[in-house]
Amino acid sequence: MAIQEIINTKTGEYGYQVRVKGQSRYFSIKKHGGKRATLKLAKAAEREILDALGLKHSGERKHDQLTKRNTSGVVGIHIQWRCYNGGENVYPYISGSWKDKDGNQRMFGFSIERHGLKGAIELAFAKRRIGKLHVIDVNEAVAILKPQLS
Repeated sequence: MAIQEIINTKTGEYGYQVRVKGQSRYFSIKKHGGKRATLKLAKAAEREILDALGLKHSGERKHDQLTKRNTSGVVGIHIQWRCYNGGENVYPYISGSWKDKDGNQRMFGFSIERHGLKGAIELAFAKRRIGKLHVIDVNEAVAILKPQLS
């Protein structure tokens, strides 16, 4: 969401600011009759700006294609290296994100040492399926991620 609550204790100004692709609008809570009413106006302004720019809200976009920021080659998961308690040993994990039944973004991590690469990917994809998110074939994901472990 491109809406941020602004609290300036020095001037006593409270409000919401909408920022989308270089466009910005500010809504004062005092001027617009309370927090709820002001937030409602800010959300309407955000929708208006997004429509004018021809963009979708981040919650409406489909995340089923690789983007230029994806370094793993598989949508929604990546290999993460973790070490515990400042130790020298580093362990590989399959990490990623999914959405719970309420649509809230959640993170997961499954140990490759504990579950094996294929098992960790299967667990990760099971989580993503719960949130109705895009997954590819497990064997295809194994083939893409295996070289990254060496």
